Amino acid sequence: MNTEVTRTNNNVQERERVIIPQVDIFENEHGYTVVADVPGVNRENLEITLNDGKLEITGRIAKTENGQAPAWREYDLHDYYRSFTVGKEIDGNAIKATVENGVLTLLLPKREELKPRKIEIQSH
Repeated sequence: MNTEVTRTNNNVQERERVIIPQVDIFENEHGYTVVADVPGVNRENLEITLNDGKLEITGRIAKTENGQAPAWREYDLHDYYRSFTVGKEIDGNAIKATVENGVLTLLLPKREELKPRKIEIQSH
């Protein structure tokens, strides 16, 4: 889905047309896994930030091929942008990200003290 977003960059608000990538989110006892489709984006053109509980994914599409702009294009290329509010149960220092074949996978682990734990029963 294409949409326009307003972002503040160096205290300047910019409006730009972006693609909101579709995501799947999975939860287990250890945390969350976010899987986002970002075809055409490689590792170097992907930026993931976490600031004040806001997780932002920005993927830049190369507008040229080998330094050359296309003479004709059947469709328009747009960058990717998606943001999420992340709860305090996520350990922001342990988030991991990988991208392979246009699929971004984010692992958002829960803080250790919030993970379920088994209580051992002691005998007397």
